[in-house]
Amino acid sequence: MATENSEQQGQKIEIEIIGSRFDKVTTILEAFKPGDKRFIHSYETMGIAPRGYDHVKHNEIEVKVPARLHNNVLDMNRFNLNRPGGGGIGVSIAIYFYAKVKAIDAPEIRTSGERPLIVTHFAHIFKELLGYPGGFEIELYDHKRRHVGLGSSIGTMCAACIGMNEVLGRPFHGWELRRIMGYHSCEETPENDGFLLPAFETGIGAMVGVNGGWVVASDDLVLVHRVELPNTKAIIFIPEVKSIEDEFCGKETSAESEVELLLRRARSMDAMQSGTKAQIVLFDMLPAMIRGDLVKIGDALFDLCYLGSKRAECEQHGDFGTPIYKYINAFRKIGVEITGMSSVGPTVFALTQKEDVYDRVLSYLKSMNIAESRIIETEVDNLGGTITEDGVERSFTNDNWLKG
Repeated sequence: MATENSEQQGQKIEIEIIGSRFDKVTTILEAFKPGDKRFIHSYETMGIAPRGYDHVKHNEIEVKVPARLHNNVLDMNRFNLNRPGGGGIGVSIAIYFYAKVKAIDAPEIRTSGERPLIVTHFAHIFKELLGYPGGFEIELYDHKRRHVGLGSSIGTMCAACIGMNEVLGRPFHGWELRRIMGYHSCEETPENDGFLLPAFETGIGAMVGVNGGWVVASDDLVLVHRVELPNTKAIIFIPEVKSIEDEFCGKETSAESEVELLLRRARSMDAMQSGTKAQIVLFDMLPAMIRGDLVKIGDALFDLCYLGSKRAECEQHGDFGTPIYKYINAFRKIGVEITGMSSVGPTVFALTQKEDVYDRVLSYLKSMNIAESRIIETEVDNLGGTITEDGVERSFTNDNWLKG
């Protein structure tokens, strides 16, 4: 591991990637300052047609974007730090990010609220790509449940990008914003020292954050199918496991250990079982979505919980995944239609349309002496992100977000 000590260059971490027993290479995880042009990709790299924006519209908008549960990655061998993709399954929940964005004449980036490093970097990305001569004032607030599987980083990026795109008169289509987020996904370093680290992205956060509902995505940030889950309540539960002890030590991210997990055991297991996972999605998940069968959707997801990279993600929380699987199995026995762990966890979720099942889940968690602060009662968000301009709120679903 080599460290750069200049103000503009951060720590470099060499990580060995193991995709299978016969696939071993090394990648570099390098910290960078917001706006570092080495970490701003070209239009050609992202597969977006070039365009510019050479004036300032003096308007201000507000954005509200729901959080995501990332239920599964289909194949972690199909993405890397500079190659978004891998496919996935996700759902939008009524926990929100809020951003207020204003275009200004001065070529400055002024941020307030939370996650200023991420917001500043994406403002630089917009200015660089568009040749935009003006600046931005951006105030953003996340849901404050960071690095536990609730998409705090991608939700921040999504709210900031939508806001800037709106105040500039939508120079980008929605699917293009998704690619910009995918190729520039990042989060703060563990030291919180003013540097960012590149991150993995499947596109799920942007897809459900904007469109709402339940989504299946394929590789290269492509949305395959989306359905609404009407009248579906959600119980979000963050278990106390050893893997989140950093949360209580003031650390806001476990980026290095997460990267090692995704680039090693998770990839190795997907190399063996991604075909089985894809078959379950194609033959079980998608037909159930088309029929609106919540139980069958949950049956397919339950099978996926024990396969490939999701199994590796659950196992990282100790005892071969027991701290996670005990809750997933308990929820199934209670009668929950859909349950699983979000992203690398440890957040476990239960989605149900049955009031008695919902009540039994809460009673079960109470019997386990779970602190109320670790339980979120909410619902599936089927509307997606909204913007408010001049006091009028409207949805994004009329935009071209479903393309590509």
